[in-house]
Amino acid sequence: MTRNVKDILSFNKLGEGAANRAFVIRFRDGFKLVARIPYLVTEPRQQVVASEAATLAFLRSKGIPVPEIYGYSATADNSAQTEYIFLEFSPGRNLGTLWADMTQHHRLRFIRSLVDLENRLFDIYLPASGSIYFLRDLPTVSTKLAVEASESSSSNSFYVGPSTSLPLWYGKRKELDVDRGPCK
Repeated sequence: MTRNVKDILSFNKLGEGAANRAFVIRFRDGFKLVARIPYLVTEPRQQVVASEAATLAFLRSKGIPVPEIYGYSATADNSAQTEYIFLEFSPGRNLGTLWADMTQHHRLRFIRSLVDLENRLFDIYLPASGSIYFLRDLPTVSTKLAVEASESSSSNSFYVGPSTSLPLWYGKRKELDVDRGPCK
């Protein structure tokens, strides 16, 4: 998807999370997308962005309803000078504002759909514990395991590599040269 920056109609902050700021970019033709940019303190920033993009693509390939990734950069070596992810804008309403007005039947239906989604997630096989990446984003020296051996040679193949879990990287831990996975 190629878009011209001159066609941007608005650029508004959507919100902030544990590791990212999110913005909604709206174009003249009505198309919207979400741009997510990690905080400077997010570590390991490049791996977090690469893993998030691959994880969303992997889940989507398994039929899990997650936003489509339009593009990402796991390095700050780009015109934005930061790592980023561009993803599908998913319209909706905030559950926190709807919950009080929902009937018991609708709450139960929602919870059942959540449990069904969780069951589908637990049914997905992964060969090890760690974070999911595209092969192209893992350094050649990284320990990695192909998620599906039959599709392991493409740069778009999914691999389990080092974990991006915050406790493994927080503070001075980011400086440690330790094995962060994947772990069988």
